[in-house]
Order: sequence, then C-alpha cells, then structure tokens
Amino acid sequence: MKHLLRIFFVLALLCGGSSSSIARASGIDFRMTVLDPPNSCTPDDTACFIFNAGVPFNVSLSQSVCDQFGLGNGVTPGTYGCFLANNATPGTIDSLELSFLGAPLGNQPASCDSGGQNGTPSALNVVSCTETNGLYDLSFAGGTGIAPGSDLIVFEEGADPTLFQGGSGVVGITPEPDSLLLFSTGVLMAGLYMSRRIWTTVKGAAANNR
Repeated sequence: MKHLLRIFFVLALLCGGSSSSIARASGIDFRMTVLDPPNSCTPDDTACFIFNAGVPFNVSLSQSVCDQFGLGNGVTPGTYGCFLANNATPGTIDSLELSFLGAPLGNQPASCDSGGQNGTPSALNVVSCTETNGLYDLSFAGGTGIAPGSDLIVFEEGADPTLFQGGSGVVGITPEPDSLLLFSTGVLMAGLYMSRRIWTTVKGAAANNR
C-alpha cells in the first residue's frame, strides 16, 4: 500500500510539472530592447531623421520640399531647393557642415547667408562658405540652434537644385541642461563617495598603527 501511495505521489508531481510547463508555453512571449538607430534618410536623400551627431548623412535638394513650407513663394521655379532634417538627437543642434561637388555647378564662388527666407528666420549663422579643390565646404554654427524634435531646413536659391550633387552633412549638438545637470550630479556624488571611502580607509589605517 505504501508503494502504491508513493507511485501516485510521483505521478501527481509529474502531471503537475508538465501542466505548468504547458501553461507557461501557451503564454504570450515578447522581446523588448533599446536601439540606437543610424541616421535615416528618404530614398532621394531630401529628408532625414538625425539620430546621431557626428555621423555623416547624404544631402540632396528638392524644390518640392521648399514648397511644402511655402519657402518658394515668389521665387522662380527651378532655381531653388531645400533639404529637411528632423533633430532626433537628445541635444540642440548647434552646428551643421555641408559639402557638395563643385563641378556640376561650374565651380562658381560659394555664397551663404543667415538672412532667413519668407519670414522663416535662420537657426544657424554662417561660419565659412568656400569652394576648394572642386568641393564646396559650407559651415554653419551658433544662432538659436535646432532643439530636439524640431526640424531644420537647408534652403538654396539661384541654381537648379539637381546640380547640388554628392552632398553630405554632419551636425554637432549641445547636450540639454537636464542631461548636463544629471551628469554633473552623478560625477559629484561619485566623487563624494570615493573621497569618503578614501578618508575612512586612511582613518582606519591610522587607528591600526597606534
């Protein structure tokens, strides 16, 4: 009888274990992770999401992008173009470096300004605007910058936008104050903790030497 009871007990354990396994297997499985995506642009490179500062992205100009924001009003069609980018970084974009091939534009002298367009003010000031060794190097920085989640628009007037070829860009950012505050607070607390540990160790060593 005792052996029979033991057999029933073992069977009960086995059945209970298998049923719980089945129950767990029938639940909803999911996976969650946090990603750092690369800068992502449209197939024609006229619009991009900028996720990472310091990482180059392709740049092309399009008249239709300007027209979406009314920036081409009063300008001769075929002589202007725009590039649109969204600041998906955690900081304010405070600089933009652009580069284009000079040959398609006849290597004419470069011209840049920060005068805005049709009531839309410039967000960055001109640092330098040169054509060297067959390449246009256009540098912008300072100004109000472009806050996280906001758009920046590069506007060009005077040439067919399709002539701006081989374009690339890269942005620089200033971390948001909250991020700087958290970082500095963390460093301060770590410093206080370490100095406390060092002082405690010194005191302990001094006490042991008495």
